[in-house]
Amino acid sequence: MNRSKIFYWSLLLFAFTIPLSQFLSVRLLFCICLFSLFAVLTTSSIQLLKNSWDIMLYLLVLILGLLYSEDVNSGLKVLETSFSLFAVPIIFTRVEQFEIIQLRKIVLTFIVGLVATCIMCLAIATFSYFQNGDIHQFFFYRLTDIINFQPTYLAYYICFAITILLYFLYQGVTLVSRWTLVLTILFLFTILMLTAGRTAYISMLLTLSFFMLKFFFEEKSSSNKIITFLIAIGLLIGMLAVNHFDLNTGYLSGNSDFWERLSLWKAALQANPNFLFGVGTGDYKLVLNEYFLSHGLHHYAKESYNSHNQFIQALFSNGFLGLISVFILIGRPIYLSVKHQNILGILVFFPFLIYGITEVFLGRYQGVVFFAFLHQCFVSYYNTRAIDSKEI
Repeated sequence: MNRSKIFYWSLLLFAFTIPLSQFLSVRLLFCICLFSLFAVLTTSSIQLLKNSWDIMLYLLVLILGLLYSEDVNSGLKVLETSFSLFAVPIIFTRVEQFEIIQLRKIVLTFIVGLVATCIMCLAIATFSYFQNGDIHQFFFYRLTDIINFQPTYLAYYICFAITILLYFLYQGVTLVSRWTLVLTILFLFTILMLTAGRTAYISMLLTLSFFMLKFFFEEKSSSNKIITFLIAIGLLIGMLAVNHFDLNTGYLSGNSDFWERLSLWKAALQANPNFLFGVGTGDYKLVLNEYFLSHGLHHYAKESYNSHNQFIQALFSNGFLGLISVFILIGRPIYLSVKHQNILGILVFFPFLIYGITEVFLGRYQGVVFFAFLHQCFVSYYNTRAIDSKEI
């Protein structure tokens, strides 16, 4: 096996480990990146710049923000967390002939890893339930404790996977059998309900609405399209039923990711002394905690919360330039998807605008690695195509 094939299989392994282990995936990413730098593979600095100029702009803003930060160590930790944003483009630039089949295989490998992760979480939760009889083992933090994962991000992964699988089912993609797709969708949706993530529900609602409307507006309806439509209706009813149950019982609310974020958004906006430059890449915790303590928000200071809003956080840390760089980072793959008339790309990246309202997803490895992975999957595919690609 030549080095190109070894490298490609290593990339598939990385995709598999993203949902399985943050510890393993980041270290594997580092090793593959080093291997790609020294391996004799087709690459181009121009192609790297073309694939990742928006990422480089974002990282440059973080580095500039470090220059006027008092807490340089915290700033360096932010850059360390953002390492994958730079490493992933280097790896994808080394992939030869990044065609549709490579993109599908990489994405499906990620989903296989996600399914394995969900099975493991569910198995451990079941074992714990029979040990202590506590039904809460199946929900939120307790469900994902075995993988040391924030359940909100697992929910984001699941929303992405369900979107991809529904699209493959609707389009009749033959890499996976129809009933394998159906059963996987239903299983992942069950786990999604157990994470009780309200932001993820909004993202899922967008996806389900798209497939239902697409079914009504298309003239011809194959069996795959009918099945996808029925599944979308079933999942929507399931979401509404779970939400109705929670509103009446409050059973899941105590475990969910829905809590008072308005106070955090307001705090980050009011604590910002300079909207042009922000407080600096490394000083956001220091300045925000000082605000919390001076305004009686001692619990927030104790937990050292960030703003829980990617856009407010960018403005707070790096000013308007930081905010613009984040919008470019998220908006570029959406723009390319519109340009190439690729509906799937829009469905995949538009939810990041929703996630950004309630989470600083570029502040956690789980969010950074996931976004960098998806960003380069689609941007690399668009940029290596000689002609427009209308469907994936």
